[in-house]
Amino acid sequence: MSYKVGNATEKTLTVRRFCAASAVAVISLFLATSVQGEDLNSQVAQRIEQITGRTLLFRNDSDRIPQLEYLGPDGTGVVWSAALGDKVVPVVWTASNGDDGKGALCLLFKGADIGTAQDVRMCDGLDIVESGIRDARDGDPFGLTDVTQMRAELPQDVDGLADVDRLLGRE
Repeated sequence: MSYKVGNATEKTLTVRRFCAASAVAVISLFLATSVQGEDLNSQVAQRIEQITGRTLLFRNDSDRIPQLEYLGPDGTGVVWSAALGDKVVPVVWTASNGDDGKGALCLLFKGADIGTAQDVRMCDGLDIVESGIRDARDGDPFGLTDVTQMRAELPQDVDGLADVDRLLGRE
């Protein structure tokens, strides 16, 4: 009889652990979604998922200033830009469906991190963001999230992440 009680208790604990783990997973998903944007449509959510958790070499067509961006799935990230020299600055990012329903991505820079009196919020449609991506790698291969300064300035003529490898002596 004690075997059956022990076995039943073990099953009850297993069920409770499963329920607790499920609740934590659901809460984590809810928090991640609320950080990234409110009620993203499925197409926008998929597009955001494709650019988060990756290091992107980004250069838009208007200012042509290259930057490496790592956008974590939790709504935080870092940017290393030619405009900032060797500084790596933290950002908070958000996503929305945008006015057109195709999505928008916003980066919030603290003024103190970029040398301005006020915080700067930069937003672009996902079409513009995706067209500005020149190269990408999974994860944070350059350790951008662990530093505030790189050992070299990011040059204006960076065309791919292989150029960054060479710049940092990682050939």
